[in-house]
Amino acid sequence: MTKVAPLLSFVTSPEGDTVNIHANKEGIELLQKSLSNMLQKLEKGVCDHNHLFTQDWGSNELTTSMLKSERTDNSKQVHHVKIHSWTEEWRVKHEL
Repeated sequence: MTKVAPLLSFVTSPEGDTVNIHANKEGIELLQKSLSNMLQKLEKGVCDHNHLFTQDWGSNELTTSMLKSERTDNSKQVHHVKIHSWTEEWRVKHEL
């Protein structure tokens, strides 16, 4: 069986007010693993963050792909996604 490469791409609208996520099963599993690790830390009271980058930005968690219509609309490829997890104490402290 051929291994399928993860597809996990974040694309913003030209205005930046909409984020589209394109993913296949492997990409969703990659994101789910990242979130699960952060959730385990939160359950222990530990705030954390995680970075997802495209190959252009030094890693390979994210892919650089978007729909043809997104390219035509001048949507923007996201090369870095930083996910923060906060306990309630730190959420309040940071006024989130």
